[in-house]
Amino acid sequence: MKKDNSMMAAIAAISVLSVFLFSQEEPEKLSPGGFLLLILIAAGVNGYCLVRKKSRENRRLVLLCSCMGIFTAGLIVLAGKLKYHGEEYPGIIVWEGIIVFLAVLGWCFVCLRAEGGVTENTVLLILFGGFLIRVFYVVLTQSHILQNDLGNLAPDDYGHMGYVYYIYANGRIPDLNPMDYYQYYQPPLHHAVCAALLKIFGFFGFGLQEGQELLQIPAVLYGTMALFFVNKIGLRLRLPVAGRAVGLGFAAFLPFGIMSGGALNNDGLMQLLMVMALYFTMVWYENPGYKEIILMAVCIGCSMMAKLSGALAAPAMAILMLWKAWQDRAHVKVYVKQFLCFGLIAFPLGLWYSVLRYIQFRMPFGFISTLPIDVEQFVGGHMGWARFLDFSQAFQSLSLRWGGREGADYNIPVTMVKYAVFGEADCYRINSVLYITGTGLFWATFLLGILMAVAFAVWMVQRGNTVLEKTFVAAIVVFSMFSYVKFNLMYPFVCTMNLRYIQVALYLCLMILGAAAAEMVENSSPADCDVNLSAGNFQTCSNRLKIFRAAAVGFVGAYMAGAVVLIVQLDQLVH
Repeated sequence: MKKDNSMMAAIAAISVLSVFLFSQEEPEKLSPGGFLLLILIAAGVNGYCLVRKKSRENRRLVLLCSCMGIFTAGLIVLAGKLKYHGEEYPGIIVWEGIIVFLAVLGWCFVCLRAEGGVTENTVLLILFGGFLIRVFYVVLTQSHILQNDLGNLAPDDYGHMGYVYYIYANGRIPDLNPMDYYQYYQPPLHHAVCAALLKIFGFFGFGLQEGQELLQIPAVLYGTMALFFVNKIGLRLRLPVAGRAVGLGFAAFLPFGIMSGGALNNDGLMQLLMVMALYFTMVWYENPGYKEIILMAVCIGCSMMAKLSGALAAPAMAILMLWKAWQDRAHVKVYVKQFLCFGLIAFPLGLWYSVLRYIQFRMPFGFISTLPIDVEQFVGGHMGWARFLDFSQAFQSLSLRWGGREGADYNIPVTMVKYAVFGEADCYRINSVLYITGTGLFWATFLLGILMAVAFAVWMVQRGNTVLEKTFVAAIVVFSMFSYVKFNLMYPFVCTMNLRYIQVALYLCLMILGAAAAEMVENSSPADCDVNLSAGNFQTCSNRLKIFRAAAVGFVGAYMAGAVVLIVQLDQLVH
């Protein structure tokens, strides 16, 4: 636990440093001086660990992370140059994709060999790699690309950036009717944080447009820290390290997760605070004190102050809280006081904006602005079971189809896979590397979706966790999915099938997938083979398990490498 906290602090420091190191204006993105500075910092950190006689395990982790960081910096420089000169060297871009795939896949096996298998360090290396690919994405991709409901950072504009600009310029939330201005109905925490950061960036000489680009760095931090807290939840659930490594390998390198790592809307901050609220609820359950209950209340309240969807964590939290109070009902007065403390913090934080807007403008609780039904992405003509079971047009394109009502995607499961791999980009047919990588990732993710559903059912009957723990996880997933499906049926548009509405549940399901697979492997270990089998058959049993483990590692490694190639190629082609 101490080690992952140290890595989180290191990632926060690197995020601050990246504000000053990288440039959106220059083709190279990173100057030679900046590259040299990174090498010197990496050498200094490794030297410090050596002088302070840190354990060999920790020194190895720092060295591997340093190598990954320097490789990513070099890739940023190369990709930045090719992005603006790619038309002159189309063959180089294709070869770059092949080399990057082989390099990432090879590095996965180097790390496994260095660690002697899957260890806690392996999990941290995966998380650090997820952070680096997100940094790569935001450095190469400008802030207005592949965003949702963004608007412009300008006076009298709409969307999230218009909301941010109003707070930045006026020092207060808008005094306008939020039902008349797109996205102004959203609670203001994310937008206030962005406005404050713009002020800080301005103090260091960055203009507004530069500041908007730099706002992607906090978004990277939100997405990465959310993954760290998902891992912490996995640790509290006693999920095996191999299972967490598999789950986080998919979660950290899910292409949509990488793209959303640079999103400037309020989902990232809400998701981080939501995961933190769930984690601190588990901490409180083991040690029910006022410090823990306050942390829970602040996290869930601020999550709802970023976006009301943060309330989806509440049912799972309530299950643990009420069960703990029932278990220790002899001290019920203590829990009543703690719950009162929780409510006095969480409810005002989470609901004050909705109450204020209702009083001022009679804005209904849970209000959202909707699109007109005459837009091309409206799919209301396909309702009921057709949204789930009609695959007649689902695979005509592996990326999203928006145009023409009858041509737009309406099958929810398949569209979720399209979002997971390509986001809202239509890019996979641009060159041969993208076509092969994108197609492979699509079908691999489609398979993952099926395996997740099966693994969740298997995990629910396995003996590794208590009924309460399974109920806690199930509550998170079930309430998120119920809300998502209801939202899609009430507002039948392509954009409402976006995975950002269930990203936390998706990450947890990937963790459960890994945990269920790891437990099945453990339960099928050679020691459990029939003792009456002949020696030859016993050897066959052992070999099959080795093949299964190697195939699992290869699949996860190939998925991670493919995701890196997809992001590298996408960033070079999108201007």
